[in-house]
Amino acid sequence: MIITKEQIEQRRNEIAGIRHADSVYRDIVARENEREYYEKRWFWELLQNAIDSIDENEKIKVKIEISDNEISFSHTGNPFELDDILSLIIQGSSKNGQESEITNNSNKKVGRFGTGFITTYLLSKEVKISGMLTKNEGCFEFLLDRNASNNADFYKKQQQSNKDFDNSIRETCYFDDKEFNSYLGNTGFKTKFSYVLDEKGKQTAKKGLECLDELIPITQLFNEQIESIEVIQNKQIKTFTKLFVKEHQVDESIINEWEINTVIDSKKEETSLKAYILQNNSYNTCIITYLRNNIETIFPLTKNYPRLYFYFPLIGTEEIGIPIIINSINFDPRIERDGIYLNESQNKEIIEKALLNSSMAYAKLLPSKNVKSIFELFNYKLSKELKWIDHDWFNNIKHTVIEQLSSDLIIESYDSDFFISLKDIVVPYSNSSDNIKKLWNLLSYIKDLKIPLADELDQWINVVKNIVKLQNKEKTDNDIYKLDYVWGINELIEFVEKKGTIEMLKSVLSEDIGVWLDDFYLLIVQIFGLFPLNRGILLNQDGKLRKGEEMLWDNCKDDALISVSKLTNLDFANKLISRNITHFRIMGIHDFSLQDAINQLKNNLNSLSVRDFTEKEESLCCNAQFLKWLISHEEKDIIRDLKVLFGASKKSAEPSTFDVFPKTEHLLLTPKTFFEKDFPLYAGLIRDKDCLNDVYDKYLNPEDYKYLDKNGFMHYYPLVVRKEIANPKNLELLIMDESENDFNSIKDSEGQLSQKINIEYSDFAYLTATDGHIYGRNTTQKSSLERLKFLLQEAVEKDVFFENDKQEITTVEGLTLRFHKCLWVYRAKKLNWINIKSENEKFIAETPSSKNFSELLKRENDLIKTIRDPKQQLLLNKLGVGLSDLIRNTLPTDELRLSWDKAITSMITNDVDPELVQEIFNDPNIKNEYEKRLNERKLIERNQAIGKLIEILFNEYINQLKEEGYFIDIERRPFGSDYIITGESSDLVDNNQRIGFTINDWLIELKATGKNYAAMTPLQAKTATESKNNYALIVVPLDGNTPDIDYIRNNAIVIQNIGDKIEKIRNEYHDVELKKENLSKDQDGISITMEEWNARFRISSKVWLSEKNDIENFIRNNFRKQ
Repeated sequence: MIITKEQIEQRRNEIAGIRHADSVYRDIVARENEREYYEKRWFWELLQNAIDSIDENEKIKVKIEISDNEISFSHTGNPFELDDILSLIIQGSSKNGQESEITNNSNKKVGRFGTGFITTYLLSKEVKISGMLTKNEGCFEFLLDRNASNNADFYKKQQQSNKDFDNSIRETCYFDDKEFNSYLGNTGFKTKFSYVLDEKGKQTAKKGLECLDELIPITQLFNEQIESIEVIQNKQIKTFTKLFVKEHQVDESIINEWEINTVIDSKKEETSLKAYILQNNSYNTCIITYLRNNIETIFPLTKNYPRLYFYFPLIGTEEIGIPIIINSINFDPRIERDGIYLNESQNKEIIEKALLNSSMAYAKLLPSKNVKSIFELFNYKLSKELKWIDHDWFNNIKHTVIEQLSSDLIIESYDSDFFISLKDIVVPYSNSSDNIKKLWNLLSYIKDLKIPLADELDQWINVVKNIVKLQNKEKTDNDIYKLDYVWGINELIEFVEKKGTIEMLKSVLSEDIGVWLDDFYLLIVQIFGLFPLNRGILLNQDGKLRKGEEMLWDNCKDDALISVSKLTNLDFANKLISRNITHFRIMGIHDFSLQDAINQLKNNLNSLSVRDFTEKEESLCCNAQFLKWLISHEEKDIIRDLKVLFGASKKSAEPSTFDVFPKTEHLLLTPKTFFEKDFPLYAGLIRDKDCLNDVYDKYLNPEDYKYLDKNGFMHYYPLVVRKEIANPKNLELLIMDESENDFNSIKDSEGQLSQKINIEYSDFAYLTATDGHIYGRNTTQKSSLERLKFLLQEAVEKDVFFENDKQEITTVEGLTLRFHKCLWVYRAKKLNWINIKSENEKFIAETPSSKNFSELLKRENDLIKTIRDPKQQLLLNKLGVGLSDLIRNTLPTDELRLSWDKAITSMITNDVDPELVQEIFNDPNIKNEYEKRLNERKLIERNQAIGKLIEILFNEYINQLKEEGYFIDIERRPFGSDYIITGESSDLVDNNQRIGFTINDWLIELKATGKNYAAMTPLQAKTATESKNNYALIVVPLDGNTPDIDYIRNNAIVIQNIGDKIEKIRNEYHDVELKKENLSKDQDGISITMEEWNARFRISSKVWLSEKNDIENFIRNNFRKQ
């Protein structure tokens, strides 16, 4: 029987259905194989189909219910068209001819129940679908079973699903004239998809649910048709809501601020989200913030957030590397809805404009609202390797956005109240997070350096890493340092190196410099593994930052030595690491010990020459200071090996010596400046080269010199007192005459002592005849005199043994030997050191004698006076010089020598006790009394001579007047015994009477004075006032020379009104005398005794200088009779 057309058509439809089912089955299997890629999308496929069920002006509610083994999705959208549900069963699109499931932009529906719905089968291949048909065609609920093992099984189950659908249709129910699904009840939900979950389904459900909390709010912002989405899980109801807050105008852009809340069981979550939506005709962009503790912060977009939306999130755009969400209905999305075609100009234009414009707008708005985490605006990264992206173009756009933002003052920095730009900031970076934190800490103390906030540091590091990779994805992390605003340890090293000194570095740091450098150095070692000795960053003790090569750790720790070294080319401070730096291990840096410092200084100083010291004062100062240090630390061995400078440091007649302390009998002396005040005469005798250079006296004190003396390096003073086993030569000088025989008895046949004798004696250093010593350089009479002056005026005064010059020593045999103590005295007695010119004008050196001493002293009056003192006399006696012969020989004239011969002869022949004579001269009262008598006698004799001269002048002028016929009578007569005889003012005296003149009825007295005043006794003053009309006083001012007649004529002045001048004060004196007399009278048994009342009326020179009245005028004016 021939087949009919109906049969053919039926079969054709069967085959088409089978083939279509085969295709769907393959798609489901393929989707299963790509489960990991698609399993996040199931919710969005269901949501998309729900929204596609309503018109643009309608809204929809969605509910998703989750239990351990089942997930259901319900919505309030419109009922199914019959074609829709039938297409769903056979898995075909509800849109005719739209295999791509996408219509033009004027119709926003993206297609229902096409291949996208297949993704939901990853939850379960058995879906219970409850729904309604339009036009009141009924309700249904059936199981769409895709759980097939092969194509045939799939087709068979698809057929069964069709039958189940057909059989489930029943009438639509109504309540209050509103239809509802009879299967779902009067809940308001018209459609429900339920999935029973196996283990894989549970995992897929979990993956899809993980990002719902993040993405549902954003989707709601981009889709106004979504009224609400409710998630019910474990009896907990979670609802996502949005609330419009404010519209912001930013330049030409509008940014709407929304509040997004998650409500759980009617209770809002504590963390509140905000969304800032930039509105544009062709796109919307979104940045999310969150509010915690009233601080608003940009919310970081994780891998859960798709960056692109086409109404709904395009799952798969999570890792395209932009910090902003872009939604556009003008996108041309991929069929898989996992991205857009970024090889198309339209999509590129949208992306470029959205990123450039919105980034600038957000950069202005968010900082002004004090929103934190601005780094998120810079958080552009390399996109995941997706085939649909033009990566070079996309990276260039990202880089352009960053460059555009880099100058904007939008970034908060550490320790600053002002916003800065990316170009201003310094981002620390290193090879580990721990080192980065340490580097940040170091940078935080650099005053003018702007660094990120500590809690944003990791994020800024990610930003700069991503910037580098955007420039070239092949670049490594080390390329990050090429960015100007990234500092690694090398950049910090360079910064420190440029400062050069501790002071410059301090000026830019707000931290203690020692602590900062400690951390800096340790970080360098942690990063590099060793310290870079070739970089100028290691702080020395001069406060300089220098290269570490040849530097040392200071285990010396002695500031004095380090300071001393600065005076040499050693300069320890330059090579020693600052003590402010905590010791740490540096390969190639060793310890510098105290002994190293001592040895280096000693060797360096010992290598110098005398020229170095004379031309470079700092070298000599260094040597002196080093010696001072060695003394204070009792480094005797080093002192013994240290060279010192003897003699003057400047050029002089005597060359200086630079050597170790000499170990001769006569040691080096202290500097002349130290002892010349106490030994000025000795200082003039001793050579400079026998003394330490004067510069040492600036640094060494008496205790230092005593230490050197005690340890046998030098003599503390020129006078040396020793207690030692004496050598025979010195003993022979010191032995006293009475012990000489006994002394010889203890010598052997060769003249050596048979036993050791401990003796104490004094001596002056270098006061010997050894070549170059004081006596050895004595070649003239003048030099002999200088040495004699020293002995007479200084040596005898300084030597404590001089007047106690005896000691007794008992020998082994029991003999008592007597020795002197002053070795210098008996050496002077034995040596030929007095140089006297002979008849042939040559100097001959002799031992001391009164003759040659007197020759030396004959023109030295001051020195001659000293030899009359007891110590000087004792010295002469010890030297064997007769004092009387010496004094006699020093007298300047034969007459004077004769007078002394008479005086001495008189004392001897009159049997005067020498001790009495000595007592008279040694008693100052007796001596002063006789000197006073002698002086008075001399004054009287002088005034008598003056009186004679005045009398001559009187007679000369009176005789002239007599020749003219005038009668004048002159008489010389005594006036009384109340005369004045002093060196200041004295009267004319004869036979203990004051002598004056009477000329006719005038009384005239004489006063000689060497001062600017003359004196009168009270009785003289009384006479002057009582006879004031005819009393005159002649004053003769003296100038130190013996006056002659011409001197008297020209200088003697007559005060003829002295009575008038003195009367007033004399009356006052008289009143005092009366009071004194009354006080001395007994009054009830009490009286006053006033002793030694010796009043004088002092006449100032102003009185006689104002008179200008000489003797001649006085005579002519007062005695010429008309």
